[in-house]
Amino acid sequence: MTNTKLNKWDDFKLPRWDTLPGIDLYLDQVIELINGYLAPVTPADEKKILTASMLNNYVKQDLMPAPVKKKYSRQHLVFLIVITLMKQTFTLSEIKSVLTEALAHQSIKAFYDAFCDKQEKALHFVENFQTTESEMAAAQPDAQLEELVTMAISTSLYSKQLIADLIGTEE
Repeated sequence: MTNTKLNKWDDFKLPRWDTLPGIDLYLDQVIELINGYLAPVTPADEKKILTASMLNNYVKQDLMPAPVKKKYSRQHLVFLIVITLMKQTFTLSEIKSVLTEALAHQSIKAFYDAFCDKQEKALHFVENFQTTESEMAAAQPDAQLEELVTMAISTSLYSKQLIADLIGTEE
């Protein structure tokens, strides 16, 4: 693959709980910060992966707590990073189910730091994924892309089934 965005993923690190700002921020500061954190993994044609209207929608849909006196804390930043990454694949309803389940069993700090570790590991796996030489020789030049796309579809479908099963067990 020749996409230069992918080459940066090996060095990509999500900010951990302890490195997120410990002071409360205003909406425009939060938007700028989250977009900056996620810029290395954001598709090139998307200038902003998070907007004020998106953030307000997440609060309205009860995916995250409302700001306190129009200020956002470290906890809000965590929700926004996780939601913004997850919404690339999942519906807001599915995201809410995952967050509800995860946070029922652990602190937000523990959940978030583990999420970061797993997300970085997955990004590094995808970036370094190689089809076998025989597959590459027998296939067209975009064989790696096709394999990754089908893996993404399979992973998404399987994840959505797990979420559906989770929702079914909560009722």
